[in-house]
Amino acid sequence: MEEVSFLETHRRFEVTAVEAYQAPISAKTTWILLRLSFASGVSGWGEATLFGCEADLATLVARLQASLKVEPARDLADLVNRILQADMSGARGVFASSLEQAWLDGLGRLASAPVHCLLGGAERDHVPFYANINRGIADRSPTGFAERAERILKETGAQALKIAPFDGLRWDRTPLKEQSRLIDSGLQRVAAVKAKLGGGQRLMVDCHARFSPFLAGPLFGELGALGVYWVEEPCAMMHLSAREQRSLRHTANAAGLMLAGAETVTRLEEMQDVLSCEGHDVVLPDLRMTGISAGMAMLRLAASKQVFASLHNPVGPVLDAVSTQVALAAPSFLILERQIGETPKFDEIRKTTVSCVDGAIELQSAPGLGFVPEIAALEDLNAARSDGALSFSGMAGAGPDA
Repeated sequence: MEEVSFLETHRRFEVTAVEAYQAPISAKTTWILLRLSFASGVSGWGEATLFGCEADLATLVARLQASLKVEPARDLADLVNRILQADMSGARGVFASSLEQAWLDGLGRLASAPVHCLLGGAERDHVPFYANINRGIADRSPTGFAERAERILKETGAQALKIAPFDGLRWDRTPLKEQSRLIDSGLQRVAAVKAKLGGGQRLMVDCHARFSPFLAGPLFGELGALGVYWVEEPCAMMHLSAREQRSLRHTANAAGLMLAGAETVTRLEEMQDVLSCEGHDVVLPDLRMTGISAGMAMLRLAASKQVFASLHNPVGPVLDAVSTQVALAAPSFLILERQIGETPKFDEIRKTTVSCVDGAIELQSAPGLGFVPEIAALEDLNAARSDGALSFSGMAGAGPDA
């Protein structure tokens, strides 16, 4: 048998090219998917979606591709170090995370192993999930919310739903006369969706930091009376003192709610600060912002502090697969967010069906992330979309300034 040298083996893991594709979904949403090509001929995929930053990401991809043409990246560290800066922009941070995702996907394919095996192995054989249905609700009336909830529950069997019902409200910008009306409208949406849930199904409400602590207290009582499971980011928690955060959590718990958040955390030190404030029952780091290694460390840290671990997973099919692999490997995990019903593009790109039973994603054995995106359903990421929204301010639904 012909011997293969260490050098020849190592060269199989060199990254020779990077490409990026976009899937325009709505005025708010453009998914950005990234493909790494390895010297072995294998490809790996990651997701770098960051709303409104398509042009920045296109520039970063072009510059990294130019670098790889001069010299392939030897390994993940070499690859990521080429784009690191002391002061990282949001786009650059998300790009770095997508490179890690794509590297692990490619490595899994080379090893014929799913990504969760590269993260220490599966801690469970299924991952319970809830459906974030907010962005797919075009009719923002209570009836529109209820009809959408009923349809998604029937199609997916999700264990829970999440909505963001308080359209138009910003405590520091909305006139006082309007605040009560907008809160009442939001509560009507919550009640309409809750009426569609079965006995064992839960409802989460995302507030996108729309409330002040003064407004949040009475709101907790209303949401608790409606049987909501958790309230997410009621206030801009990072701007509150530890005492204020603990007070909010106590008020939420007294109303029968859990308080969830921390989706904007980017570094492990930030998560340590969040947990030391004791203002959360559930933390939901976003792997686009944290990267996989740091994100898993955050989940372990949360579990060690008796705080429930989850993941913020609000975008496209590649991050959905990445988040599922991490959830399988995490030592403790509550429930996974999945963006469902926003667009049929999700299934066109993913092609393969996600195996779900009783509202939980089943353990898979396919290599890497378990699927290869359908390139025919994507467009090259050459420039920013000319038809995208200039600002998301005032637009209903999830996303920046929702």
